[in-house]
Amino acid sequence: MNTLLKLFYQPVTSFQALKDTEKLPWMSLILLLIIVIINNILLLPITMKMQEITISSMAMPLSDEQMDMSMQLLYKIRYLQVLGALFSYVFMLVVYTLIIWIFTKIAKEHLSFQKAFELIIYCSFALALGSLTNTVLLHIRGVENIDNIFEISLIGLNVLTSTESVGLIVYSLLAFINPFYLWFVVLLTIGLASLTDMKMSKAGLLSFLFVALLVAFSIGSVYFSQVFMKSKGLM
Repeated sequence: MNTLLKLFYQPVTSFQALKDTEKLPWMSLILLLIIVIINNILLLPITMKMQEITISSMAMPLSDEQMDMSMQLLYKIRYLQVLGALFSYVFMLVVYTLIIWIFTKIAKEHLSFQKAFELIIYCSFALALGSLTNTVLLHIRGVENIDNIFEISLIGLNVLTSTESVGLIVYSLLAFINPFYLWFVVLLTIGLASLTDMKMSKAGLLSFLFVALLVAFSIGSVYFSQVFMKSKGLM
């Protein structure tokens, strides 16, 4: 746990300590998942609001009775959604680990799968805290004030514009330019350099390529989601 705390003010020391230990940082993983669970619970009313907006904007809107039934069903399965999101997050950590491990193999650097997993656990605190901060800000602004399902990121450069002004793709890209994502890149760079002894410039390049892949996948998902919703008359 002390190693995790140093991640916030002495990341180099933290990753060097991580390199020298053989045990998986279970407490750090549990704490990360607790943050994710808290965030997912806080997201429940926001998710309900977004689903309500989506249903009400359908080309063939539901009747009031159908709307009530739909929202009641969503409310009943809300905690199943939290559980499902948790399992999805753990799966995502494994996928991130696999990608980083493959990147280091391509770069001809030695990094075991376990160390790659530990690296992802530590770096993911930046993204998890960013998501939690964004969720809290949405609650402070008011869930009832959400009127666009795509404009729910309040911590990036996207807050300076709107989807109508720059388009959904550019808007989504700007959302990734935020302090927490930049922190993630810095931690990943330092972690890769510390765990493999590669040059910082090389670690920075691998980190950039990794993040670029994540951003491209996310924006691609947003784009195809928009296309699908338009095809179904939901936008």
